[in-house]
Amino acid sequence: MLCEKCKKRQAVVHMQQIINGQITELRLCPECAGQYDSPLSFEQFLHGLLEVFGGMPETVSPQKPESKFRCPVCGLSYEDFKRTGKVGCAECYQTFRREMEPILKNIQGGNRHEGKYPHKAGSGMLNRRKIDKLKVELSKAIEAEEYENAARLRDEIRELEAALS
Repeated sequence: MLCEKCKKRQAVVHMQQIINGQITELRLCPECAGQYDSPLSFEQFLHGLLEVFGGMPETVSPQKPESKFRCPVCGLSYEDFKRTGKVGCAECYQTFRREMEPILKNIQGGNRHEGKYPHKAGSGMLNRRKIDKLKVELSKAIEAEEYENAARLRDEIRELEAALS
């Protein structure tokens, strides 16, 4: 499909705007989409996601008073983080960890990166990930009093751990 603005390049961006219940759709090429004046900045979008998925900014209660809750390295305050949705340095993740974990878990479905891995380390990493998942399943099975399933999971975990040794 061609860009609806320049009618020259391939449209790869789909924009949808809802104003007073009226839906307007545009299909644009990257160049025309870059020129389009968006009423919502990336920071506003991210802050909106934090509010929706993480209960930000009202429901998160930091362990220290917000006015004094700052990163020791860059000096970013917790309040600045809530307002912008951005951290100032790598240490901010440790400083604001308690408040960020539930937010990231809600947005991403977890708080641990489970992306690609080096092919040479493949089987070991895959086994460790599988063991971690099986341990979670084991805990759930024990909670639900499904002891036969729990025993099967325990044995599978032991086999995988023996293979790693």
